[in-house]
Formats: sequence, structure tokens, C-alpha cells
Amino acid sequence: MTSSVDRVTAGLAPAAAGCLLSLSCAGALGCDEAEEREQGAAARVGMPVHHMTAAEYNSTVAHLLGTRLRPADGFPASGAKGFDANASALSSLPQVLVQGYYDAARALAADAFSSEARRAQILVCDPAQRADAGCPRDIIERFGLRAFRRPLEAAEVERYLAQYNHALTALEMSPVEAIQLVVRTLLTSPHFLLRVELGPDSARSPGALNGHEIASRLSYLLWSSLPDDALLDAASRDALATEEELLQQVDRMLADPKSAAFFQNFFGQWLGTRTLPSHNADTTLFPLWSQELKGAMLEQANAYFAEVTTGERTWAEFLTAPHPESPLVAPLTADDPEGVRRGFLTLPAFLTLSSHADRTSPTSRAKTILAQLFCVPMAPPANMVIPELGAAGGGSGPADNVREQLEKHRASPDCASCHDLLDPIGLSLENFDAIGAYRTEYPNGDAVDATGVYAGAAFEDVSGLVPELQKAARAGTCPTEQLFAYALRRSPTREDRPEIAEIAARWDSGTIAALVKRVVTSEAFRRRDAKGRAQ
Repeated sequence: MTSSVDRVTAGLAPAAAGCLLSLSCAGALGCDEAEEREQGAAARVGMPVHHMTAAEYNSTVAHLLGTRLRPADGFPASGAKGFDANASALSSLPQVLVQGYYDAARALAADAFSSEARRAQILVCDPAQRADAGCPRDIIERFGLRAFRRPLEAAEVERYLAQYNHALTALEMSPVEAIQLVVRTLLTSPHFLLRVELGPDSARSPGALNGHEIASRLSYLLWSSLPDDALLDAASRDALATEEELLQQVDRMLADPKSAAFFQNFFGQWLGTRTLPSHNADTTLFPLWSQELKGAMLEQANAYFAEVTTGERTWAEFLTAPHPESPLVAPLTADDPEGVRRGFLTLPAFLTLSSHADRTSPTSRAKTILAQLFCVPMAPPANMVIPELGAAGGGSGPADNVREQLEKHRASPDCASCHDLLDPIGLSLENFDAIGAYRTEYPNGDAVDATGVYAGAAFEDVSGLVPELQKAARAGTCPTEQLFAYALRRSPTREDRPEIAEIAARWDSGTIAALVKRVVTSEAFRRRDAKGRAQ
């Protein structure tokens, strides 16, 4: 049965679509109050107006409404390169996404008002018990503050209050139905759907983002969701303009369970672990493989990221820290020699993702280490066809002994330069099979040889290679570059290099939490007029 709210709002979809689609045409919001607020804003430098990622949308509506619905799972992918939250890739709105927003708002508003507990989060007072406009106004102002991540302007409050009163009188809705209609309208507003940084500067620091804009940057960096009451309160006092307040908020937010989104989204996208759910292994070769094991691997990896970030371990210890215990992963690691399983490189999640379904891939493992952990560009030579291992040297059988097959690749001058760099790193992990279980021999009975030489230092296996990699980790800027890109929602530019170098120097390869603090207190994160921003 169609509700009165649904009947009234059935004709609003085209209007909402036109409003949102104007973003991609004019580079502005283009509806109601937004046109006036954006006059003259085009010349200002700042983060481009863009929509939330699917993960951010789902988290935002969950924390705003208490819903378990995940509407964004059905939204079209943005096609962003690097991190999902790339403002350039999120700055256009295809028609199918606009329709998805409208459909989601209808479902979310209905769900929010179908439960007494969820309804109570919105109805901070009972509009049916008060004849004056005080209660509806309070509800609109409170919900609008959380939905828009800033206080509603007086004209906005009056506009939504007028919609509420119109619903009561002309549409003969009950007070609760009228509030539901307003909530649904707010959920289709550009100020809810889009990340907008067009407000006034901080009163304490001209040229700096204001408190509510910084609050949103912090919350979507560390929680992939909207600011909570503590952040909004700090924003209202302009306290986030001070470095001391920012540092305190980072500590508080990383200790909050919502920071799980940071570990899943930042590390998961940077190091690729979020793609594990789509990975498969050959169960005829690896009978321990199952959906349950795959899920446990991902949970263990996320727990590892959380422990490294919130503890006192430095970045170099990312390669040596102990693994979180996991009962479901335990059978896989039951045959491990003592002390062999430490650090990111021996996490079953990493070892599995960097393998094929039927065998390990030392080349893939090495490329992932160099490209992801150390930001080394890894692109094959142009117009070069790289043969599979089984085809290298003319062989056609399975590549049981991977080291032997790679030696055939190195025999080719075209392949040797890359493999001389990659093979020592990748082969150091050959004691771990395609799902990360420890082994001492290949399927054909050949003994595994994980020895090698890297940077002039000989090693027996990955445990001997790690100290050399730690030296590079201490000297490099890769984590800084990655977190800078994730926090600023754009790829670093040439103009950013001095600031990235400064952040890295101040961080000095300390803890990840310390790196977060260095980034959020940087000029690029805090100021509207910082150089290097995407245009």
C-alpha cells in the first residue's frame, strides 16, 4: 500500500535529478539556496565539490538513521584510480546515480520511521504534543545539522519548516508523517549527498577551512562517515583551528570502534586486501581453502592494521609485528616453524592475494611489495608480451618449481632486468604456498629454495630479507604519500612534494597514528588556499 508520503513525493524525483545533475554541468550545486551561496565561489581554491563513495554513503546513513540498509551497494562504481575517495572521479553525477539517491532516500526515510527506536533518534520531541512550531523547528535544526554536517542557515530552516506546515495543512499528513517527508527531502539535498567546502573561513585563521569543514575532513578520513556530536561541538567553537584540539580528536577517533572503517578502507585499498573476497583458490590443490577461511584472513589483516596503527609500533615494525590470533586461520598456520610468521609479508591475506589460484607468483608478490609498500613504479616495457611461467622456455606443463621457471625468464635479455630486481624478493616467500600455508617442498617433490641476495646482502628466506626492507621503509616516503592522497582525496601533485617531504621528515617513520596527526595538522589538510590542490 502506498503511503501518503510516497504519494506526495512521487513527483519529486525529476526535480531532485535536475538539481543534482547540475553539479556536473555547472560545477556547482545549482538548486534552491545553493545558487546564492556559490556566487563567486568558483574562483576559490579548495577540494572540488563531489559525492560520497558507496562505503561512505552506507556508513553515513547508518550513523545518521540507525539503519541496516545498504543502498549504495547498488550504486554504480565511480571508476576512480587509486583510492575510491578521489574527488575528481566523484565530481560528476550520472543519471543512474541520481535516481539511486532518490530511491535510497525513499527507502531510508520509510525504514527510519518504521521502528520506534530509530524514529526516536530523529524525533527529539513529540511534534504532535505541541501546537507551536518549536518542536518541528528543533527536529529540523538537529537533524539538519547532522545530515548537512553544518548548522542549517535561517532561510533553510524556514524552508523546511514551511514544507512541514504545508504537509500538515494542504496534504493532511500527521505531524510524524510530515517530519518523515522533511527527512526524505533532506536526504536528497546536495548538502547531504555532496562534500561541499564553500563556507566562510575559520574565524581564528583567515584562509583556513572552518570548523565544520575540518570536522567532515576528519570524520570521513578516520570513520568514512559523518562527524559525531563531539566533533560538531568542537566545530561550533572553532576549536578545530588549533593543533592541540586536532591531535586530541585524532586520538579519540582512532580509539572509537568506527575507526575500523579507516583500517578497512585506507589499508584495504592501499595494500589491496579489500579485494580478497573476490579471490579464489583451487580447492583440489588447497583443500583448506573455503569462504570461511577467506573471511577470517581478511578479518585478521584488518585487525593487524588496527593493532599497528593504534599501538606504539613504528612503521618499520609493520614488517615484523606479531599477527592477531585467529581460530579459523590457525589450521593453516599449524605447521609453521617457530618465529616464521611475523609482519605484513607473511599474513595469509597478503600471500593469498599475491598468488594465482593454483600456484604462487613470486613476481606478483615482489611487485606488490615494491609498488604498494615502497611506491616504486612497476610497469612492464611497452609492446612486450610477457609469457606465463609454464610457457617460458617452451615448456607447457604446470610450473611446479617456480624458481626453475623464473630462471628461464631471466635467460631472456628483455626479461632479465625486471626479474633481477623482482625475483630475490618474491622467491624469499616461496616457503608459503598460494594460500599462505608453510611448506618445504613443491608439489613435484623439489625442495623449496628461498635464498637470495638483495642490496648486496645474502639471506636464507624472507626473515633475512626483512631487515634490508626495513632500511628502505625508514628512508622512504611511501606511507606519507599514500595517506596524504587518501586524506586530501586526490593524487599528490608536483607542488605537494615539499610538503610531503616535510611531513615525512617530521614523522620520521614513527607510528601510523603519528603520521595521521602530521597529515591532519598540515597546511594542505587545514587550509582552503593550500597549494597543489586538484582544480
